[in-house]
Amino acid sequence: MRCAAVLFLAFACSGAFASEPGQPLDCRDWVFLTPGLSCTPWVAANCAAIPQPSSFCTPNLSSAVFDNEGRQYAFRTISGGASCCAQPGVCNPCNRFAVVRYDGANESIVAYLDTRPNGAGGVDTLSASPVGVDFDRNGGRLILWLASESNGDHSQWAAAIGGFSPLFDVLQSFTPQAAAFGFRVPYMPEAMAGADHFDTYWGNLAHPIDFTQAHPLQCGYPAAAPHVGDYLTVADTVPTPSPGQGVYFVTSATYQGASRYGRNATAGHLSGRDPALLPACTP
Repeated sequence: MRCAAVLFLAFACSGAFASEPGQPLDCRDWVFLTPGLSCTPWVAANCAAIPQPSSFCTPNLSSAVFDNEGRQYAFRTISGGASCCAQPGVCNPCNRFAVVRYDGANESIVAYLDTRPNGAGGVDTLSASPVGVDFDRNGGRLILWLASESNGDHSQWAAAIGGFSPLFDVLQSFTPQAAAFGFRVPYMPEAMAGADHFDTYWGNLAHPIDFTQAHPLQCGYPAAAPHVGDYLTVADTVPTPSPGQGVYFVTSATYQGASRYGRNATAGHLSGRDPALLPACTP
């Protein structure tokens, strides 16, 4: 068994079935066009029952945010067009509510909700002006404060769109069919202002893992300081482990002489791993 190291991510899946017409739109109704994203209800509230002013019902949020890879996201209402409603003559107005991503050159839709007939002559929809959008940098989640409307039912809620790169981690992936694996350079690698270079190691899986026995795989790369969003690859020259055995990969980031490579959890408290445990890695 060969295992990807350093970071194990679990993404919650939204429901397999959409909500029923006549019910407020919720996480089950999102359509994701970018693999890896999902929606889970983060918080729900009945603003009419909350003493005003309420920080939830009137949050002070921006209309566009950046993720940890430097890409900008906004929530946009797209009106008209038969593509946004199965019955465009019934859905009036016919709106598509989209999460839009801009990378500095190109714009794309990563997820959307559509209005739909509610079975009572009206539509299930969102308010024309969503309350707000924010980005949870530590958890890698896009938070949307929304208002759903259906048959006179007005409910405010927040959706957490998960699956984005979190702040403190170098996302590293392993593909068994390929002779290399890689990751995208995150914003503030390991919570540092940047990275001058990376070092990748491998070792045999054990409990606990002894990082002093790690083997350098690729050192001091890339040749020039990397930029956020760069995709870096490492040639996989590690021998295939025996059945029942496994190996791990770990990548450290170095910035202005300081090196970091992930965190330890002790009694529920997180702390950085000791970089002195890793053997010297010479390009």
